[in-house]
Amino acid sequence: MPSYSSEVKYYRINANNTAIATTNDGTGSTAPTEEITAPVSGGTYSSGTITITNQTAGAFSAFSVNQYLYYIDSTTGAYVLMGQIASIGSPATTLTLTATALATPASAGASLVASFFLITNTESLYLRVACSTTEATVPGTTLIPDFSAWRTSVNGTNNTSITNLERISNVGVPVSTASPTESIPFTIQTMNVFTTGRGNTASFWPAGTSLPSYMWIKITPASSNNNLSSKTMYRFTTQESFNGIQVGNNTSLATLQGAGYNVSATISNTATPGGTN
Repeated sequence: MPSYSSEVKYYRINANNTAIATTNDGTGSTAPTEEITAPVSGGTYSSGTITITNQTAGAFSAFSVNQYLYYIDSTTGAYVLMGQIASIGSPATTLTLTATALATPASAGASLVASFFLITNTESLYLRVACSTTEATVPGTTLIPDFSAWRTSVNGTNNTSITNLERISNVGVPVSTASPTESIPFTIQTMNVFTTGRGNTASFWPAGTSLPSYMWIKITPASSNNNLSSKTMYRFTTQESFNGIQVGNNTSLATLQGAGYNVSATISNTATPGGTN
């Protein structure tokens, strides 16, 4: 089983991204939009409950209006929600929240971070994994993720040793106290719709078609879990080195299914009358 290193990115689900995710090679004709990125750092807390002062000159320039502001608890490492940013002063040494802070650090010096709304308990996400032609050992092939290990079972939830969704501030509508992290289970569905030829052993990338550049999966938090709040901080982590399979012109349906892809072949009947194929 070959392994390879890959770039992993997260995106919101929208019509543009779905059109890309369901192509053969995962690139589509447009660029993906609404990427979900990591929280940004913005210096350290000095004082304030509505107007927040920064100890680091100009550091609030990294933030944006409407982001949620957090401080990092120095004991637990948890992200503690302070509030939502209404405006940022000039020269970016102060900012104003939409209301009195839900919590503030016990003393000055706590690191500050900000992030846009992430997900709710009704929202799914896309995860895009880059394929690797350069790390493939056979010319004319590429490595794609082996998703069979990404689930706890064939149709199970995520294997947390590979990809994990964690709550890192407390649950609420919102609440603001720091707390231990909690893993939120989610299911994984592959999205690429592969081009195939004839029968179960046909190539999924016949001559004249592009080898896959990206594989897309849909991540859906477990429906039984209601702990996701739009104003609570969550963290996605995904390994960027994992098992892969080498695919090319001879890749079969069985190979893809064995690697955890939800795919079936369209069988064309070109045999003699009365025959099947």
